[in-house]
Amino acid sequence: MHALQESENKYRTLVENVNIGIIRSEPWKRGHIIQANPVFCEMLGFNDENELLTIYATDIYLHPEDRLELMRELRQTGKIKDRKVVFKVMDGTTILCSLTLSAQYDSKGNMIFMDGVVEDITEKEKRAEALKQANNKLNLLSSITRHDIINQIMVLEGYLYLMIEQVKDPEELGLLRRMKESVRSIDRHIMFTKDYQEIGIQAPGWVNLRSVLTEAIVPLDKTLVNFHIDVRDYLIFTDPLISKVFYNLAHNVIKHSNATTLTITTVEEEDHLLVVFQDNGIGIEEKSKLFKKGSSSSGYGLFLSKEILSITSIGIRETGISGNGARFELFFSRGQYKNPV
Repeated sequence: MHALQESENKYRTLVENVNIGIIRSEPWKRGHIIQANPVFCEMLGFNDENELLTIYATDIYLHPEDRLELMRELRQTGKIKDRKVVFKVMDGTTILCSLTLSAQYDSKGNMIFMDGVVEDITEKEKRAEALKQANNKLNLLSSITRHDIINQIMVLEGYLYLMIEQVKDPEELGLLRRMKESVRSIDRHIMFTKDYQEIGIQAPGWVNLRSVLTEAIVPLDKTLVNFHIDVRDYLIFTDPLISKVFYNLAHNVIKHSNATTLTITTVEEEDHLLVVFQDNGIGIEEKSKLFKKGSSSSGYGLFLSKEILSITSIGIRETGISGNGARFELFFSRGQYKNPV
């Protein structure tokens, strides 16, 4: 008996001193609040636990039906993690919270308590929304500016074309052609900013490797290179722009490798998964600048690919032997891939 009392005292001390809201309530329709720590009481504007215990658990929800839905789900799963709910505060305002619930059962398997851990994420969500709005405005500004610059580039190219047609002096023609190449270089830089701007706009998520890979290479010209895809069925956690990575790697084979075959495979080892792009072309002799911005024959493609992969800490490396084809390996650590359910 003494040991039980000591255990309960330690539990209450822990609950009352943690810097996060904790609540225990009855698991039926309205349900009394049985226990709440000071942090949770403060969240809702109550002076102490005794005030909070005078109301029903349903009463603290802005939408009471949310609690009923949570109870139904909890009975099925026994655990609910990081669910967003809106609670009412005593002064009439509301707070957005992240709620994690677990069920407590008696010896017969009946649910007797619902234990909740609550974090007030109101300010965090406001900051995230403000950042999202700022990014949207910056992206819009970049898009408009890029569009205007591209229009002016087209005008400039047109004038240069007319001048090249009219000028006969070889030295002047050489200068005009170099000017035209510079304009084209500017155009490539501007188009790169469009691709780079899209990185990280959408949240990472789980996607089907085989499906995304297949869709990514659909636009490619397959008359020069035979594609062999032997990829097992995996889900990978990545930025949605992973399709651009797959496209760039395959496109580089067609454009630069002199290969006739590209084989794409998966290799699962003890603690990681490799997605391998192997061609039978000339290989890559100078590898030190492969993934640096604008310094390889692939332009910005490989640099952009590495930036996309880095969002979810996916590695990329080239391990081929010069003269025997290029071999690019995408490196997924444990937790970044799984088999479909």
